[in-house]
Amino acid sequence: MKEKLKSFGVPLLIMLLLIGALFIHQLLEVKKQPQPDWSRSVPLGFTSEERPQAFFNKDTLFLTDNGNVHGLKFDEQLNLLEDSAVNTKITRGNPFWTDGSLFIQKKSDRLVATENNKDTVITEEVDGISTGKERVYYWSKNELFSLNPADLSFNKVHTFPKDIMEVYQGDNGSAIVQVHQNDATAVLQYMDEKDRIVGNPFASVKISTNHHIDGLTYGVQGDELKILYNEELRAQGVLSYKIVKLQGSLDKIGTETLKPQGLTFLNADSGEKLQGPRSAKLVTIEGKPVVLFTSEGHKASDQNSVRVYLAPFEDKSQLNAKTIGTTKHYSYLPFQLNSNSIAWLEYGGDTYELFGASKDPKMISASVELNKRSVKEAVNNTVMMIFSSVITILISFYWVLPSLFLLILLYMFKPNIFEKDGINWVEYASILIFLIMPLTFMGKALNGYFYFAAPEYLTFTGSGYVGVTVISLLTALIWKFGRNPDWGTFGGVFYFMGVYILLYVSSFGPYVFNLF
Repeated sequence: MKEKLKSFGVPLLIMLLLIGALFIHQLLEVKKQPQPDWSRSVPLGFTSEERPQAFFNKDTLFLTDNGNVHGLKFDEQLNLLEDSAVNTKITRGNPFWTDGSLFIQKKSDRLVATENNKDTVITEEVDGISTGKERVYYWSKNELFSLNPADLSFNKVHTFPKDIMEVYQGDNGSAIVQVHQNDATAVLQYMDEKDRIVGNPFASVKISTNHHIDGLTYGVQGDELKILYNEELRAQGVLSYKIVKLQGSLDKIGTETLKPQGLTFLNADSGEKLQGPRSAKLVTIEGKPVVLFTSEGHKASDQNSVRVYLAPFEDKSQLNAKTIGTTKHYSYLPFQLNSNSIAWLEYGGDTYELFGASKDPKMISASVELNKRSVKEAVNNTVMMIFSSVITILISFYWVLPSLFLLILLYMFKPNIFEKDGINWVEYASILIFLIMPLTFMGKALNGYFYFAAPEYLTFTGSGYVGVTVISLLTALIWKFGRNPDWGTFGGVFYFMGVYILLYVSSFGPYVFNLF
């Protein structure tokens, strides 16, 4: 028993210490701000079993929830000040307008105003509706109408050559109208704040089943019109997403066609390209236009996750994006909650939950305090990263092959060598050959993800070579005192290799492969 403890207890104890270091690192990570001037993601007190629809009006966020509409108000620190629930069912998939008591929505083919659960039909044969803070647009085939929510009066705005597909409203009272062109494309037309169509269509967008526009956002800065729209593509059953930019002088809108430019986003922390950017919103934070969007997560445990990012809106096609969201499931519908805060909905597989992040100093301080939720996340991350080490173990199997090949050949042709007592030269030679093999793996192991995910004590210049040297010396020390003389040459070599691989996958292994 004592011999077994000496042989296997010491390496297992070291492995447990390394796993403990991994857990501490993950505990520090879940306390870490996504960016120095942003808080961690915090739950905002709203959950729902069905996918909520959202509308923002008069500093109140309205979210649908199983036949109710919740009106949520927050202070600068994102503390929930008010949660008023009104028993009103909103038609799923259609936008709605509300001030907290009156609700305007499309039901079947009718435009309806609901107050105290009593419906008033405003008009019939409505194909679509677009809601903004001050006004509601609706359309019937190719005719566009404007509705004043204050008195429910409406007037005809414009008749287009073909059917209207969507109306996107801007913060300055203007709008962009998407008009059907053919089965594959639609055109965009600009409508100013006085409901006047400006010139001719200024751009065309895809609308086919396998390649179509999926939301548009825009802003006017000076005399520049800046537009972003999302595209959804399907090829061989696989969905992909991208964000496209249109930009031009407001004075020339309607007189020329704007050229679309696909945007590429790089993770500012890792330098890696973000895949599947979507749900873009053009917002203003601290007086500067920025792109608020969601894309794949790059952190540990980010299996199939979608996180929230911010990127400065610049006159180039490649933008550096910073992670803002620290939630680890599927984030969608990001929006600006107030001047220094954003919010989004997070889908965890069974429920939807509202989260937010803020630049407020008090909010930042409160968000980095340890709680049950963050400890649980650290434990989950640690377990998942240990499982990712299994891939490193499988990959490292080829390290043993040259030494094993040498041992088998010598055993077949010179078996007398193995009959000598003590540690012979074959064992030393096999170990030396084995020690060379991890160096061939160095380039793959120390990849971009490794430097992104690993702690600082593993990512300094030359850390890979220093690390394998320390592991080699530590393994040699354990082998010298833990090797049982009765094991023979084969047993001694495999004991050395087993201890080495165990130490390697416990220290470097969790950060090599981004499985999560």
